[in-house]
Amino acid sequence: MSDQLDDEPEWLKFGVAASLSQQYARDQRAFLDLLASMLTQVLPQETEVKYKGGLFSARKSVHQIRVQLGEWSYTLEDPGRGNLRATRTRIVRGIALKTEEIPVEEWVTALDQEIGERVRKSAAARNALAKFIG
Repeated sequence: MSDQLDDEPEWLKFGVAASLSQQYARDQRAFLDLLASMLTQVLPQETEVKYKGGLFSARKSVHQIRVQLGEWSYTLEDPGRGNLRATRTRIVRGIALKTEEIPVEEWVTALDQEIGERVRKSAAARNALAKFIG
């Protein structure tokens, strides 16, 4: 039985990138928390989230998100000051060949395309994204 989806939902046609880009423009740190929550629900096996704070501070915050999809590893991190830092690394047979820093908007668009492919092929990923979006 295939998880291939015949009827693509309207929210998937629109893409998640536009919504995420709006969140990023409003508040980068809140965006990082939101993105970490979404990715751990939609792509739990592919997503690694690192936190900072929490032990003696009031709350933990997301420091870094790493998503491994195919031959690409996407990393978004909070350097502590200034803008978030986005990188994409090409990995072949477990070896990182090239890491490039890219604008966050480009990072979100590339990740959106990867998520779209995954959601089209997996009912579980589609359902998780649908629950997250509402």
